Amino acid sequence: MHLRGIAKRLSIFVGLYRPARWLFRRLRPAELRRFQDDVEFFQTLIPAGALSFDVGANIGEKSEALLASGAQVVAFEPNPLVLPELLARCGSRTQWRLIQAALGSSAAIATLHARESHGASSLDKSWDGGKVLSMYNVPVVTLDAAILHFGLPFFCKVDVEGWELEVLMGLTRSIPLISIEFHLNERDISKTLACLRSMERFGSSRVNLTPAESAELHLEKWMTLEEFLAWFPGDLSSTLPGCHYGDIFVLNEEAREQNVAISVASLR
Repeated sequence: MHLRGIAKRLSIFVGLYRPARWLFRRLRPAELRRFQDDVEFFQTLIPAGALSFDVGANIGEKSEALLASGAQVVAFEPNPLVLPELLARCGSRTQWRLIQAALGSSAAIATLHARESHGASSLDKSWDGGKVLSMYNVPVVTLDAAILHFGLPFFCKVDVEGWELEVLMGLTRSIPLISIEFHLNERDISKTLACLRSMERFGSSRVNLTPAESAELHLEKWMTLEEFLAWFPGDLSSTLPGCHYGDIFVLNEEAREQNVAISVASLR
């Protein structure tokens, strides 16, 4: 095992993960800057104190940034291999809740393919994410069920390695801001377009995107959902920096106005 991985596991075991993480960021300014960029990015998009869903939380990088931005967070993560680090990052925060389940189109028990690279673990057995370490039977709930229990989130991040459409099919009401991961290959472009078309039923929306692991909007202006569907993937294969994937943000104006007008949802 890599020395860094051993040190991480040891810090989790002895309960020193969070201070070790704080020190690591100070010793690696680029890591600290990336975290601060994420926090500032979320602060520009999400009202202070608003409820957010982190669907596919993995080790908790986005949950941690959302919390630092002032959001309340419900994280959904079914992979038992990442839970120790996820809980070490966020488990002590009163504004954070963990649901050890996947999301999908209906309540079910599904097979999670836990891969060597934890971020590539998926319910999609055809997902090209490297060696499968283990397979687990995990509970699946819907976004509608999560909303019924926790309230309507202002923001929902969906990063589930090829399972995004199934997550969205379990939603029957509009959420002000949703992000979904995209990849620029033929199969996943089709899946992304299907995800976006599924959100047309919620009414007028605007769309922008961020490149891989970036906290900066790529498009100068937000497109309407109709414009984006006609354009995507456009020139992204040549203009997108770094790896050819990222996150698409869909902003539903009517839902945003309604959500801001009511009190922030309380975690139960």
